[in-house]
Amino acid sequence: MRRTALITLAVLAVSMSAAVSLSRAAESLDGKTIFLAEKCNLCHSVPPAGIEASIKSEKLRGPDLVNLKPPGEVLAKYLRKDAQIDGKEHKKAFTGSDEELGALVAWLLAQEEE
Repeated sequence: MRRTALITLAVLAVSMSAAVSLSRAAESLDGKTIFLAEKCNLCHSVPPAGIEASIKSEKLRGPDLVNLKPPGEVLAKYLRKDAQIDGKEHKKAFTGSDEELGALVAWLLAQEEE
């Protein structure tokens, strides 16, 4: 009986640990957090998210990232510099993981101006 109780407690502890790890993973894959960590806000604003570009030079400033039209897979390739949009390449290749890129793209596509 005592052994069964110990096994049950061990299983619960592992389950709780896994739940916390999944929660942290979800937090770490927040598109806005990735956007800021990759310093995308140096060149781009995302007004619905309250993000303003910090670059001073208008020549280097990228477009506001709101109401984006390209499909997610095209945007992901564009950010990796594997595709062009309107005949242009992205200035800097995204260096994060595929999962981070997916979270970033999903977040960007959800940004809409009201």
